[in-house]
Amino acid sequence: MTNCDFLNIGFIGFGLIGGSIAKAIKASHPEYHIIVESRSREPLIAALNDKVIDDICTCTDDNFSKCDYIFLCTPVITITKYMSALKPFIKPGCIITDVGSVKGNIHKAAHELGLDSCFIGGHPMAGSELSGYANSSADILKDSKYVITPTADTSSESLESYVQLIKDMKAVPVIMDYKEHDYTVAAISHVPHLIAAGLTRTVKTNDDDEKHMHLLAAGGFRDTTRIAASSPEMWSQICNSNKDSICTFLDKFIEEMHNIRDNISNDTPEETSEFIENLFKEAGGYRKSF
Repeated sequence: MTNCDFLNIGFIGFGLIGGSIAKAIKASHPEYHIIVESRSREPLIAALNDKVIDDICTCTDDNFSKCDYIFLCTPVITITKYMSALKPFIKPGCIITDVGSVKGNIHKAAHELGLDSCFIGGHPMAGSELSGYANSSADILKDSKYVITPTADTSSESLESYVQLIKDMKAVPVIMDYKEHDYTVAAISHVPHLIAAGLTRTVKTNDDDEKHMHLLAAGGFRDTTRIAASSPEMWSQICNSNKDSICTFLDKFIEEMHNIRDNISNDTPEETSEFIENLFKEAGGYRKSF
């Protein structure tokens, strides 16, 4: 794969992320030809009207055999199924990629299908608690990290081409080993979503008959739990796909919560104050460094 003036790009699945990637590509390269298959036809009609895509196809359509890139933007659980379905249609030099937030099972499937030389994993670290093409925007990707997980057989030429395409989307490419990626996103994405959902349910369960917690919930609670409103189906699939990394980091977080609880329950107010002050200084300093 080399950089060129024209590319055929295919999408399987076209929700928030797929739509945002397509919009970002069209914004920088309106001449690129984009085709899409998605189980829901309504957003595709909207995308055609928006001039974001050029054609509606199926993954067994000969048009996919012309693609230079194919983005798999379906739920994590179905990405590998589409990889298998597309295999007969992938032309030499085509880069097939995904946007899944868990990479291990996808890399394993690519290897088993003999697609190591043309598959490059991808994960745009961007999104919203909202979903669907209607909420997509090229700005969602702007300045966000976009993780790339090449295989051992990825050529330098293919990797360079993919990196450039991501830069064209105004995102920031970050190349990582897929195993390191899965542990990292468990820590900074998957576990935080579970914490937000768990905290929200704990408040709901323990609210009084007058619903005072619900009534008084404001900035701090809303900011901390915003992501609890994310897609239940998507998070079910993510947790099933990244169990080991999630459980490993959850154990570390639970240990930290026990440590905080033990120090707050300390009978010596001076020691408790010192611990809490140090906790917020360390955490605040790290948070401000982002």
